[in-house]
Amino acid sequence: MSSNTTALARKFRVDVTSDLTLAGGWVEVKGFYSLKPAVNPNLVDTSAYDTNGWDSFEITGNAWSLASSFWRRTTTGVYDPAQELLRARQAQFGDAARVGVRWYDKNGGPEAFQGVAIVGWERANDGVKDADAAQVSLTGDGILTPISNPGVAAAAPVVLAASPSGVAAGGQVQITGSGFTGTVASTGVKFGATAATSWVVVSDNLLVAIMPAGSAGAANITVTNAVGTSAAFAYTRGA
Repeated sequence: MSSNTTALARKFRVDVTSDLTLAGGWVEVKGFYSLKPAVNPNLVDTSAYDTNGWDSFEITGNAWSLASSFWRRTTTGVYDPAQELLRARQAQFGDAARVGVRWYDKNGGPEAFQGVAIVGWERANDGVKDADAAQVSLTGDGILTPISNPGVAAAAPVVLAASPSGVAAGGQVQITGSGFTGTVASTGVKFGATAATSWVVVSDNLLVAIMPAGSAGAANITVTNAVGTSAAFAYTRGA
């Protein structure tokens, strides 16, 4: 006997990227509890005498948006890197105010879209007893494209941030991004061409590395897992 079940709202995943060509660098937004995508057509009234009093319309354009709210959680004092990527876009102009975004059914369903959007950010809760949360409004800038569902397959790491800057040999560097689970042993984290002395993967989005010996100057960070190596993240080290 067959049965009918209702899909769960939590089936969706949202990824963002700073790459406005949408070619890669996707990072999952964690902690969201509300997701409202919308496509609103611009309707032009084309009613005429021969429609016999009935309204008639044509769509002359479309606008899309995505509204989402999420909890502002931290891991060892570090906010979710995808949330931080969004937050950093507030009060900016031009491309600095935009992100690439995609959302899709984690269960492999047909709902999967991506596009470039302008970011609006505000606190979602403001009461004394409220838990900290934020609300992001993404206003589509251009085409919203249906895509093949990317699923949740493993991907090469993405490095979004590293702090503090200017760390010298033996110091700790917190690296945030995604895809850090399964980082390759011995050579999985590098500063320039030199592997970190050691590192700890705190979560898929955070690792802490010890700066190896070397000269002060450029030491771009790369992270490697079984799938591949991240794009180099610009970093300047101390002596």
